[in-house]
Amino acid sequence: MPECEICGEESDKLIKCKSCGAKFCEDCGSPIEKLCEFCAEEEEFDEEDLQDVEELSEDTFKGDEE
Repeated sequence: MPECEICGEESDKLIKCKSCGAKFCEDCGSPIEKLCEFCAEEEEFDEEDLQDVEELSEDTFKGDEE
């Protein structure tokens, strides 16, 4: 039986992470997004960083207009 590369448990069904290629079970990631828990966390951080940059840019432009 195949083994999850994240938790090491045997599983009938494994999903291949579209980001890093790790094969994980349904408990160790998002089968719908096809991201293991580690890549899903990285993606969340990237989205938060992008929002911070956008907010900074908006504040910078508002200050230039005055």
